[in-house]
Amino acid sequence: MAGKSNLSLDLFGDRLNLEKYRGRGDDEEYRKMLRALRRAVEGELTGRQKECVRLRYAEGKSVKEVARQLGITPPTASKHMKKARARLGKVIGYSFSRLN
Repeated sequence: MAGKSNLSLDLFGDRLNLEKYRGRGDDEEYRKMLRALRRAVEGELTGRQKECVRLRYAEGKSVKEVARQLGITPPTASKHMKKARARLGKVIGYSFSRLN
């Protein structure tokens, strides 16, 4: 995923319950979660979901900008992102079961 250095668990933290690991001596655990998230983005999302996530979270575009760039409606872009977040949440939950 282009711009992966900008991808942060903080973007998904409210849905994945990860904030408690950030800045509390669990930096290695946080890095493991970030690597798992990156692998999940590459291996678990559809091409359209990856593009929406990349544009929205790595490039900081608004939903309207994502939709415009991909030639889809904003509600469709939102649906792709919602499904991507749900899928990533499941993968992180499987990998780090204590978060459930």
